[in-house]
Amino acid sequence: MTRFVKLLPLALGGALLVAGCGTQTSAASATWGTVNGHPITQAEVQTRINVIKVLDPQAGTQLKQRSTWVSETKEIATEYLLAQQAAKAGFKVSQKEISASQSQLQSYLASSYGSKAALQKAMKKDGATQQDLNDYASSATLLQGYLAKVAPAATATTAQVQAFYKSNLSQFQTPEEYDLAHILVKTQAQANSILAQLQKGASFSDLAKKYSTDTASAKNGGDLGYQPLSTYVTAFANAAAKLTTVGQLSPVVHSQYGYHIIKLLGIKKASTQPLSAVQSEIKSYLDQQNSQTAIQNYLNKMTAKAKIKTTLPKKLP
Repeated sequence: MTRFVKLLPLALGGALLVAGCGTQTSAASATWGTVNGHPITQAEVQTRINVIKVLDPQAGTQLKQRSTWVSETKEIATEYLLAQQAAKAGFKVSQKEISASQSQLQSYLASSYGSKAALQKAMKKDGATQQDLNDYASSATLLQGYLAKVAPAATATTAQVQAFYKSNLSQFQTPEEYDLAHILVKTQAQANSILAQLQKGASFSDLAKKYSTDTASAKNGGDLGYQPLSTYVTAFANAAAKLTTVGQLSPVVHSQYGYHIIKLLGIKKASTQPLSAVQSEIKSYLDQQNSQTAIQNYLNKMTAKAKIKTTLPKKLP
């Protein structure tokens, strides 16, 4: 699956068929690959890498690998072939669609970085220009529109949705959850003293705020919120599992964190979401999978007929 199909949750993708602005140096114009004899230059690949850095800051380590640069060169070749086919078919998108995609990408990135200023700083650092991002969005709009036309996918049937639900039932199940409060102290003697006060009617919340060393829950009166018992250490979970009545207190419990007194605040029984509540979500997921499969099959057939070569140097910029 090419990067422009899968990289962003915007349905924009990113075919970078334009190498960027300005005069290229002889090194930048060096051929790093060919597709049916058409050259792919160093500048095109470098622009691709720069834009990916902006789009996906987490890809930094991966982008240092030579295999990634080779892969991106092949991506550009695939997109070139696809653009050729779109041109031959007379497929076009309107300037309105292109402008909308460019604006959508810009808004998405500004939101991701927290502000336009932060985005501009990242672009400068990574060597990507506004024109690069605009080319990215406009090319993606064209190529994804064309793929939607030539590689349509069947929509998931009711039977397929039902089969997926049954096969993945665990994904729609919520385990039993306990709402627990605890007071954590360093010594058993202190824990015993606090337990005695609680048994005489002292406020659990007040004592938690006063004594508990778990400062995160102490400010909430010791309340840990609803969670499955599996999220707790064994000794704590085993003691909590024996509590059956709201308001019930545990004996003093020792764990690697210290000495706990646990209070049961509530229990939510395990439940399973009915198919009716998740069928639209499942259908959307299956439709997306079908679309990706159809696109990949189409691209595989297209590239199988092409002559794609990569000639990247051993030492990259």
